[in-house]
Amino acid sequence: MRPDSPAESSEKKAVIILGHGSRAADSGRPLEWVAGRLAGRLDCPVVPAFLQFNEPGLAQRCRELAADGVRHIYIAPYFLFDGNHMLRDIPEEIDELRADLPEVTFTLTAALGTDARLVSLVAERLGEAGLGPAEAGAGADVAGGVAPLGQHPIESESFDIIDRLVEPEDPADPRYEVARRVVHATGDPRLADALEFSAGAIDAARAAIGSGAAVFCDVNMVAAGIEPTAARAGLRVTCGIALEEVARLAAAAGITRGAAAFRQSHARDNAALDGAIVVIGNAPTALVELLRLAREEGARPALVVGVPVGFVGAAESKAELAASGLDYIALPGNRGGSNIAAAIFNALVRLA
Repeated sequence: MRPDSPAESSEKKAVIILGHGSRAADSGRPLEWVAGRLAGRLDCPVVPAFLQFNEPGLAQRCRELAADGVRHIYIAPYFLFDGNHMLRDIPEEIDELRADLPEVTFTLTAALGTDARLVSLVAERLGEAGLGPAEAGAGADVAGGVAPLGQHPIESESFDIIDRLVEPEDPADPRYEVARRVVHATGDPRLADALEFSAGAIDAARAAIGSGAAVFCDVNMVAAGIEPTAARAGLRVTCGIALEEVARLAAAAGITRGAAAFRQSHARDNAALDGAIVVIGNAPTALVELLRLAREEGARPALVVGVPVGFVGAAESKAELAASGLDYIALPGNRGGSNIAAAIFNALVRLA
């Protein structure tokens, strides 16, 4: 469905994630989780609503947003296919809302549909249940985006090649499992020996993951790379870089958004970072601010994955991390990046 009219860049926007609803107790919490994760990626509020059974309903939520000054509401149904709800019920309710709230523009997005990423997710769930590639058919459509069940022969061969190139002293060392995942993500065997681990890094990671620690990251690209793994481990990922309040703080304090996101998290709750896993793959300024919070304000994350990239401040921030007394995993020098940060975190979850 097309929007009623072109949106002005200055108008206040919001997103409603619309679920079906259920009579089961606490059935609305998964949708709240989805809305919370999306809110970290979009520069506008994201809230849940339900078609039936749960509260708030779609109309109630739209009226609340309109009363708060929102003038463009994007309605994103968390539905798989275009059944009667998508084709009839939701459009009819939106038509009624247009009449009641003429000052608001409504945009209805498509259902999730037949997306190869959903097929990959189902395949992954089947793999977790013990159905391997022999049972499912090893010839999965990798090029088409459908993930095979279990470890694909190509992936297995890749790790065999990595092992031959790196020749680890102790293949069973958990630090090597982290390193080989980084090599696999980058195609660069030299990184296996370049990674640095504090003496307690692996134990700290296992303890934090086992206790359901909060996870903070510097940019949305890192969040996107770790959220599926974190969710399966029951871990909540927070990335505040796109929040309006973070942008305001950055402008007022003359700092980057990456730094402001960590400062804002600590200001809101001075224990928020304590015991957390912090994953930084892009912004040296975010790492510098985190270390300032640890040094001056007592923040004590359980583990810092510090692999920001760049020629301005990256090497210096990682050297400061190594001297901080915090448990950490880092890639010294200018190299780093979101893919390396995500590979490290995902490997740690596998090891936990």
